[in-house]
Amino acid sequence: MRCLPSQPCHPRTKTSKARQSNTCTTRHWKSDNKLVRKSRVTVVVDSSCCLPHNLQKDSGLVVVPHQLIVNGRAYRDGIDIQADEFYRMQKIQTTTTTTSGPTVKDFLDVFQKACADGKDVLCLTLPFRLSSATHEAACIAMRAVKDKFTNQRIQIIDSQASGGAEGLIALETARNARAGATLEELIHVVNNLIPKVHLLAFLETLQYLKRSGRITKVKAWAGSIFQIKPLAEFRLGNAKLISKPRSRAKAIEQLFSIAQDRIGARPVHVNVMHANALKDATELYHKVKLTLDCREIFVSEFTPVMGSHTGPGVLGLAFYQTD
Repeated sequence: MRCLPSQPCHPRTKTSKARQSNTCTTRHWKSDNKLVRKSRVTVVVDSSCCLPHNLQKDSGLVVVPHQLIVNGRAYRDGIDIQADEFYRMQKIQTTTTTTSGPTVKDFLDVFQKACADGKDVLCLTLPFRLSSATHEAACIAMRAVKDKFTNQRIQIIDSQASGGAEGLIALETARNARAGATLEELIHVVNNLIPKVHLLAFLETLQYLKRSGRITKVKAWAGSIFQIKPLAEFRLGNAKLISKPRSRAKAIEQLFSIAQDRIGARPVHVNVMHANALKDATELYHKVKLTLDCREIFVSEFTPVMGSHTGPGVLGLAFYQTD
């Protein structure tokens, strides 16, 4: 072992039989959910992956929750508290919110169950530089399991992605696992996707980053005064500020334009993400679907833990191009 709209849409095009099919990137998965080979690997990911529950269930993906502490009470991300409930609580100025990663026990329970079922495990985590605790908890759990289940293998991989980008990697990997791919084949899928996945997103306000201590009060004040909606790209574990539009309409326009330039005419898988901004996300979904050659596109909502850092109003696109 080594430590290393919610329903998806598969639009058909008129160009070729290959592009008319609903198949995804790799060779094992079929859109009718039939298995080519018996699943032998459990794919695990943390809850920051921002995937609709139906896609998690259909792909067989196992999601380990982060922890959200609101006014001293702990909630499991996306289990004990849902996004809409959390955003209502977040509006109250007296609400005190902190977060923590999945515990060692959370990972341990999942790993032990998979190994007891005779399966190997591939676990994707947030970038180490964003959440070292998440990656380390998974590694500790792996070491605790390996002596008991000597015939099973566990691979922990830093996804180098967050939010919907991590979700796209996890979803494609889980689909291949359900279709019978081996652990070695799944590692290849992940390593192939990591450099391809992009995430573009903008914030409605900087106030919540200030609350969480991730930026200074001065920067938050300046952003508020000038109505800045910072648009950033997250890729290969790094965040890069792209532009500073001064209105929400301009931010949405730039978000789409930059994504369109990145994608070009190639087929693409897209996750339209939002934090309590379903109307804008739905409009962006339709625009992307009509304009680009989408092999798959769906809308997902930031989980409470993600939203606690960004605040409401976030809009983003995670995507990767197919060959």
